[in-house]
Amino acid sequence: MAREKKGNPKKRTEGSATISSKNKEKREEGCNKFLQLPKALIVEILSRVLSIKTLLNCRCVCKEWLSLIFDPEFTRLHASRSPIGILIKTYPPIRKSRRLDFTHILDSAGSDLQLEKIRFSPKNSLPIGAMPEFRLINSCNGLLCFSGANRDYPCFVCNPILGEYITIPHTDNTRNRNSCFFVGLGFSSAMNEYKVLRMTNGTEAEVYTIGSGVWRSIGNAPGDIDQLPFNAFLHGALHWVSYSSKSPEFIHSFDFETEQFRPLPVPSLPVNQFSDCFLLEVIGGCLHLCVFGDDCSKFDMWVMKEYGVQKSWTKVLVFEKLYDCVEELCCDVYEPIMYLSNGEILMLYNNRAIVCYNGERKSFREIKITWTQAPFEAIAYSPSFVSLYNVSNGEDMKRY
Repeated sequence: MAREKKGNPKKRTEGSATISSKNKEKREEGCNKFLQLPKALIVEILSRVLSIKTLLNCRCVCKEWLSLIFDPEFTRLHASRSPIGILIKTYPPIRKSRRLDFTHILDSAGSDLQLEKIRFSPKNSLPIGAMPEFRLINSCNGLLCFSGANRDYPCFVCNPILGEYITIPHTDNTRNRNSCFFVGLGFSSAMNEYKVLRMTNGTEAEVYTIGSGVWRSIGNAPGDIDQLPFNAFLHGALHWVSYSSKSPEFIHSFDFETEQFRPLPVPSLPVNQFSDCFLLEVIGGCLHLCVFGDDCSKFDMWVMKEYGVQKSWTKVLVFEKLYDCVEELCCDVYEPIMYLSNGEILMLYNNRAIVCYNGERKSFREIKITWTQAPFEAIAYSPSFVSLYNVSNGEDMKRY
C-alpha cells in the first residue's frame, strides 16, 4: 500500500503560501485588466450579463469592483434590468418556516429551466429576530417590506441581498398600534424617498417617510384595504381590489408622490362575470386582473396595456382546468407569477406546485423549483443593490 509522504510541514506551509500569493497576484492582474475597459462598458457587462449570485461574488474580487457595484449609477441601471425570479415562503411547522428561498431563472429557452438559488434566513439577511413567524407585505425596487404575524411586532424594510434592514417604529399611540395594518412600501421618484403606508382605526391612512422618524396622517382611505398583492407597485403607486366596492370602481391605488388615493378604470366585464374572486398583480410592467369563475377552475386574464386607460384593458387568455393535481380539492386556484422569455407563464397552483402554461399548446407542465411537501407562497421578486444606507437619511440602519 502506498503511503503519503509527510515531508516537512514547514516547507508545505511555505509552498501553500507561495501558491496563495500567486493566485492573489493573478486575480489582481485580471481585475486590473478588466478595469482598463471604459466604465460604461464595465457597468453594461455587470448589470446585464451577470446573475445576482455572480455579482455578489464579484464584490469580493477587489475593492474597485466592490466600489463599482455600490456606485449609484450602477445601482440605478441594475435595478431597471434586475432579473425577475421567484421568492418562495413555505408554511411548514414554525421551527422551519423562518426563511425565504429565491430562485433566479437563468434560461427558459428549452423545456428544462436553468435555475440559480439563494437562501435568505435570520443567519444572513432576515431581521426577524425572535419572531416565530413573519408576514411578507410587498416589494419595491428590490427592498422587502414585512412584519410580524400579529400587531405586537413592528414593520421592517430590508434588502436581503445586502443584509441591510431598517425597523419602522410603531406610533406612540397605543390605541392606533392595536388597530394598525401595514399596507405596503412605495417610492416617490420625484423626492427620491421611500415611504410606508398603513391604516389605523379601519379607514384612517398614515404615511411614514423613511428617514423622517414620524408617522403622518393623510386622511381617510376610500373603502376597505385588504391584504395587497405582493407585486402591487407600479408607476409610483400601490394597487389593490376593494371587495366592499361594486362595479365600476373596485380597483384602487395610492400614489406615493402626491399621497392621494384614486380609483382606476376596470375592464368592461359582462354583468354576470362580476364575482367575489379577483386577483390583481403587476406582471411584466403592466397591471393584470384575473377574474375567476364560481369554482375557480376557469378564469380570464386581462392586461391594462396603457396605464390608466380603460380602453386598453385586453383579455389575453382564458384558462380552463387543464392541470390535474394528485389531491382531490373542491376547487383549483391558479395565480400567475411571471412571464418567461419564451412566452410561457409560470403560475402557483393551489399553493402546492409551480406550473408552466404554454399558450400555443394550451397545456400545463409542473416545474420543480421547490421540493417542499408543505403549502407555500410563490411570488415574483427582482433583487437589487439599493442600499438602505443611502435611503435612510441617518435613520438607524443595521447590517448583518
